[in-house]
Amino acid sequence: MITETIPQLKTLSLDKKRRLIAELLDEVFGESVRERVLSGALTARVAHFRRHPGSARNWASVKNRLRRKK
Repeated sequence: MITETIPQLKTLSLDKKRRLIAELLDEVFGESVRERVLSGALTARVAHFRRHPGSARNWASVKNRLRRKK
């Protein structure tokens, strides 16, 4: 496994791991692939909201939920 070869990867924060993934995807596939994936995810979320508008939460409730997780 790659983490056995590069053990420092295990110590990276979640944010740094996400940035590393993005950089690797850009290097391997080009930036357009990541943009398409993000665009597709956003399109799917908007479609879900349109089908289920009651499932949406306001920003204050999202912040409160995230703060409780810490």
